[in-house]
Amino acid sequence: MKQILKNLWSQRAQNVWLFAELVVVCFVAWTQIDPIVVRLFYQNQPAGFDIDRLVVADARLYKTMEQNTGDRTERETYDQMEERFTQEMKQLKQHLLELDEVAYVSFLDGIEGYPRLNRYYTHIPLPNDTIIVPWCYFDIGQDFFETFGIQPLPGSPSQHDLSMNTGGGQSLILTRSLAERIYGSAEAAIGKNLDSGWTYVDVEGNKNSIIYTIQGVVEDVGARTDEYSTWMAFSPNGWFSNNQQMARLVIRLKPEVNMQRFVEEQTYRTGELASEHYVICEFFPYVDAAKNIDSVHSADFNAQSDYDFNLSVATAIFFLINLCLGVIGTFWMQTKRRTEESGIMRAFGATKRRIMGMFLAEGFVLTTLSMLITCVLYLNYVKTGLGELCIPLQAPQYEPDPTWVADKPLHFCVIAGLVYLIILIVVSIGIAIPAWNICRTKVVDALREE
Repeated sequence: MKQILKNLWSQRAQNVWLFAELVVVCFVAWTQIDPIVVRLFYQNQPAGFDIDRLVVADARLYKTMEQNTGDRTERETYDQMEERFTQEMKQLKQHLLELDEVAYVSFLDGIEGYPRLNRYYTHIPLPNDTIIVPWCYFDIGQDFFETFGIQPLPGSPSQHDLSMNTGGGQSLILTRSLAERIYGSAEAAIGKNLDSGWTYVDVEGNKNSIIYTIQGVVEDVGARTDEYSTWMAFSPNGWFSNNQQMARLVIRLKPEVNMQRFVEEQTYRTGELASEHYVICEFFPYVDAAKNIDSVHSADFNAQSDYDFNLSVATAIFFLINLCLGVIGTFWMQTKRRTEESGIMRAFGATKRRIMGMFLAEGFVLTTLSMLITCVLYLNYVKTGLGELCIPLQAPQYEPDPTWVADKPLHFCVIAGLVYLIILIVVSIGIAIPAWNICRTKVVDALREE
C-alpha cells in the first residue's frame, strides 16, 4: 500500500485530473441511478394478490345505445344508463364463463390503475389521529375477490361471501396492515363499526357520518407500483366509469391453462363474444395492461407514466454509458502511457501479476477516495435543499413506508454502494485491458518505445 500511495503521489499532476473526473462522474451517476433504482424496487414488490393467469378482455361499443330521457331527471337518466351498461357487462361475462379455460370473471370497475389496484382516498377519524386510507370499489356479486385471488384471513368470510357482500348494509373489507393500524389486530377488526370520514345531508338538512361495518380482513395488497402502500379498504358499493365507448373485464384462468396460449387463441375469435351493443375485441395479460396506450381514464395516465419512466431510464442509460466510456478512455490512455514503467519493473524482476495488481490497486484507491468526496458533496447537496433522496413524501396520516427507501441513512448507503460498485467496475475495465496488453509486451519492446 505504501508503494501504491507513493506512485500516486509521484504522478499527482495526472492523477488530480483523474480524481476530479471521478468525483464528477460519481455525482452525476448518483443523481441518475437513485430514482431508477427506487422505481424499479417498488415495481418489483409483490402485488399481494394473485396476478398470474389474469387476462383483461377489452370490449368496445359497436352499436350506439339509444337514450330515452323523456321526463327523467339527469340522475334518473344516469341510473338508467348504468343499469343498461351493467346488463351488457353481465352478458359479456356469461359468454366468457362459457369458455372452458375461464374460472372467474369480474368487471374492471375502480381498478383502472394497472398493473395494481387503483384507489380513491378518504380521511378516517381515529380517537387520537386521522389517517388517509385508499378506497377501492367493487361491484357486489361479480366474483371480485375470487378473480383477483385476494385471500381472506382466518376468521373472515370466504372469498365468495366477501364478493357477494353477505355482511349486508354498509360493509367494508380491510387489508391486514390497515386493520392492525386501526384496531390493533386483524381479528379485533371484524364486526366493528368504522367512520368512513364521509358525510351526507339528510332530508332535514343534518350532516351525518357514513358508518361502515367491517365484514372481513384480507391479506395486504400492494396497491401502487410507485410507492410502498398496503393500506386498502374495499367497498362493495360498485359504480361504473362508463365512457360509452369502451369497457373491460378481468378473467381468472384455470390453473392448468397457459395464459399466453389462451390470449393468442381467443384473439382469433373476439368478434364472436358480444352483447347487444358491445363486442370483445382484444385479450391481453393483466400485467401488460399499462402498456396498452389505447386505454381509458387512469390507464391512460399510467401508460403515459410508464412512457415517461422508460424515457428517463433510456436517457439516464445514455448519459451513464457516455460517462463510463469517458472514464474508461481516460484510464485506458493513462495506463497505456506506463508501458515503459512496466518494462522497467519487469526488468527488475516484477511479475505480470504484480504489475497488474499494482495498477488496479491504484485505480481502487482513486475510486474510493473519489466516492468518499462524492458522499460528502451529495450529503451537503441534499441538506442545502438543492437535491433530495428519491423518497416519497409521506405525511404522518399516510401509511409509513418500512422499506429501505424511506430509511434515509440506509437509502443513502445503498445508493452510494451501488454507484461505487459501478464506477469501480468501469475503472477496473479501463485499467485491466491496457495493463494486460502492456504486460504481454516484451521487455525490450516496452523499453524501446521511450
